[in-house]
Parts: sequence; C-alpha cells; structure tokens
Amino acid sequence: MWVSVLEQSLYSQYFCLSLYSKKYPIKPSTLYHILVGKRTASILFKAHSYHIINFFSVFPHLQREQYDKMIHHFIAKGWIKAAIADEEFYLSAQGDIEVENYFSNHFYPTNLNQLTQGKETKEFWKKVLFLTQVLSELRYKNKRYLPIDKEFKTQLWVKEWLKRSPLDKQELAISYGKEWVQVLKEMDSFDAEIIVSQLTGHAKFGKTSTQIATKLGIEPMEVAFLLQHAISQLMDKINNKKESYPLFYLIYQESSGDRYSSLSQSTKLTAHYLENGRSIEEIAIKRKLKVNTIAEHVIELAIIFPDFEVARFIPRDEYERLNALFNRHEAISYEELVVKMPRVPFSWYRLIQVERSRTFE
Repeated sequence: MWVSVLEQSLYSQYFCLSLYSKKYPIKPSTLYHILVGKRTASILFKAHSYHIINFFSVFPHLQREQYDKMIHHFIAKGWIKAAIADEEFYLSAQGDIEVENYFSNHFYPTNLNQLTQGKETKEFWKKVLFLTQVLSELRYKNKRYLPIDKEFKTQLWVKEWLKRSPLDKQELAISYGKEWVQVLKEMDSFDAEIIVSQLTGHAKFGKTSTQIATKLGIEPMEVAFLLQHAISQLMDKINNKKESYPLFYLIYQESSGDRYSSLSQSTKLTAHYLENGRSIEEIAIKRKLKVNTIAEHVIELAIIFPDFEVARFIPRDEYERLNALFNRHEAISYEELVVKMPRVPFSWYRLIQVERSRTFE
C-alpha cells in the first residue's frame, strides 16, 4: 500500500479490526507480520488460512508499537475477545457491529490483491502519471517544467518509450489524450474523478492524497485504498479492450511482468527451475541451498497460485494416505500426523493443507 499516513488513523483501526473473525481466532503478532509483509512460508500460510492473503504487505511501514497500542485498544473496548489460548482472539459481537457500522459509510477494499498485483499497479501508475505530464507539456511545446518523477529509471523509461513510438510526438500526445478521454468515460464517475485528481499536466497540478481527503471529508488512508481500486479498474478496462487503448496497453504490458513478478528473486528462480522439470532436491543442489529452503518456496507457490499442482511433490502412496488421514481428522496437527506417518516431512503436511483449503474455500 503506497501511503505514508499510517499512524493510527481511525480508518486504519477499523480496517485492522475487520480482519479479525467471529469464526476462527487470529494471533495479533501473526496479523502484524501479515500486514507488514514478512515473507515466510508460515506467515503466508497463516494469511491464507485467515482469508486475508490479499492484504499481505498492505502496511509495510506500520510500527510495532503503534500496532500493539491499537490491539490493546480493541481489547479494552471489548471488540476482540481472547480464545482459550490467550494469544489468539476472535472478533466479538460488539466488534462486528463496530466494523459494520463504520464501513456502511466508508469504502472497503474488497477487491484489493496487494500480494499479487500491488507491485504492478504501483509501477503502472507511476509510468502513466509521468508520461501524462510529459505528453501534456509536449502538446503545448513547453520544455520548462518541473518533472513530477525525479527517479532516473522512470525518466529513462519515458525517453525510451517516446523513441520507440512510430508516431510524431504531437500525434502521440493527441492519441494518448484521446485514449484518456475514452477510458475515463467508461469508468465509474467517482473512480474517474479520483484518477483525474492525481493527474499533472500543462497548467494543472495533481492533488496529493491529503488534499483529496480534505476535499472528500475522509482520511488519506481511505483515499489510498480508493485510488488503488480506481487504478485497478483502469487497468482492467485497458486489458479487456486493448485494441481501443493501444498506447495504454503498451504501458500495461511493460508494468505487468510475468506470472512470477510478484515473487522474491529466490522463489522466482525456484519456480523457473520447477517449470523445467527439476525436483526439489535437484534445485537445492544446483543452487547450493538447503532442501527445506526450496520446499518453502514450493509451499509459497502453492499458496499464491491456486492452479499450482501439489501432488507432483509427494509420492502417490503417501499422498493418498495423507489425504485419507485428513479426511478422518481435518484439523490434524503435524505432531499427531507423524505418530502415524513418522517419515513425512513438514512440507508435505503443509502442501496437503494448502491443497485441501482450496476445495473448502
């Protein structure tokens, strides 16, 4: 999530409260690691189990002290209640009412997927914003302006993008402007308004999240979620009608990356080796890493990609026996399982859990 105003806003408190459940308990310390994006297989699995994996790394700069203070506030208000193990908490009936009342008047980011789309959304918007300014100033033949993006990488990208275009720069600016007008007409009017408010061009300066928040009478945090939602809608429109938006679609393609672009470099490399038919053990030898490290990468891939095949990593007989044990006792712990199957590594147990959770979701 790209907003700097994280400090205990009312919106952030209610959003965090909404992540608790009346059906299953959540450990506050684990929730914190999910929100800041601690990328381990166990934290990703917890995010998956809590049904909040889409919000993984949504507040990467959230301070632990701020978070703990907020949790104590929830407990004092009676909005979350301790489970049998006091380290875990359920959302209380009162807490549920508080969440429902608050979000009846505020936006809730239901369709956000920060884990798999956050990086590409940020990259796309950064490029679109800067290119919009550059082409707007080109249209007015103005070379004396302060660029909104001072990052060398983005400035170089714009120069290269302009060079690659077969169109004259004036024609390019006109075509780009026409695509903007067309796509904004197809968007929800409020989403379009949020988008336009951030655009900078000739004699027009984009508003900050704080300025937009003041105008709308809401908090910058809510504006950040609204903006991310609007950009996602914009990207969907462009992708679904690519022939209508050839210039925007070029930017979309360059921002999206491949299937594995949301992964860490190490997990991405493991994924490519797996695609080439390598086993976990072969990859560990090739990369000079522990087998457990590669197994964690496999678990991460199984969690993030619902079509990732789990059965190929477990011998068929053991796979069937593991599923039979889970059929009899869905909540079986690893400690209980190894009593019956002593040679089963933890990674097999976790992979079966992930696969079965897809069926029961």
